[in-house]
Amino acid sequence: MGTTRDEDVADYNRLISRAEAAVEALRDTYRQQLADDVTALNGIWSRLESGEPAAAILDELYGIAHNIKGQGGSFGYDLVSEIGASFCNYLRSGSRGSPEERNIVHIHIRMLKTVSENDIFGAGGETGLRIVEKLRVLTGSGGE
Repeated sequence: MGTTRDEDVADYNRLISRAEAAVEALRDTYRQQLADDVTALNGIWSRLESGEPAAAILDELYGIAHNIKGQGGSFGYDLVSEIGASFCNYLRSGSRGSPEERNIVHIHIRMLKTVSENDIFGAGGETGLRIVEKLRVLTGSGGE
């Protein structure tokens, strides 16, 4: 004899609850990974400020920014992915040797730190909109 509709619904609800708990656990893990990535970005930035050759440092920053770009949205941190994408695009669109250009690089790191420290989830609401707009203006991306 088969299961009743109520049993099927109860099983389905239990599965959904377990899946939601698993996603939440992964989200917690991602929050820590993001904090670690931001710490790494700041450490790399410090090396750039202390005079290490820029090309290799910018490549290291790009590697972490690329990971951030790819991972954030998977865990519901769409703003993190958007900042990561802006960061990657900016790093790849020029040598970034002038003080003004390096300041824009540092602003990306600071924005990621702000989002991480304040656990800004999803698109970030009004704060997220302001961050994205500021980065668009600074990078000259114009919302592309």
